[in-house]
Amino acid sequence: MIKKIFHEGFSLVELIIVMVLLGILAAVAVPKMGNTISSGEEAAEDAIIAALESAIEMYAMDQVVANSNRSYPSNPFDELDKAPEGYTGIGTPDFDGEWVFTSDSHVAHQRNDNTRFKWYYNSMTGEFGNRTNY
Repeated sequence: MIKKIFHEGFSLVELIIVMVLLGILAAVAVPKMGNTISSGEEAAEDAIIAALESAIEMYAMDQVVANSNRSYPSNPFDELDKAPEGYTGIGTPDFDGEWVFTSDSHVAHQRNDNTRFKWYYNSMTGEFGNRTNY
């Protein structure tokens, strides 16, 4: 009986080539995924600020009907029917996803990558400023 010897498998060169290709793919995909997550968090922040703007305008209209005087709340979160997930009250954002109203009239948010942003809230006009780094 003749014994056949099979040399099956991949050579070291072939394995190294595959590893290099996987490394290149990972180097391209990871930054794009990070940008997608950042864009998603920015869109969620924009939605919450829009909800706050809507809630304080409704409050102002209620004030006009009640006493013929347009006024705005000191804390815009107080006028939301449901506070956003992560809202903890007045203070400084300390953990991922936390929303707060600061003592110096800013709405502040800490993202999942530990970056913080804030928007100035003017309780005299009911307007929000632009997003700035905290």
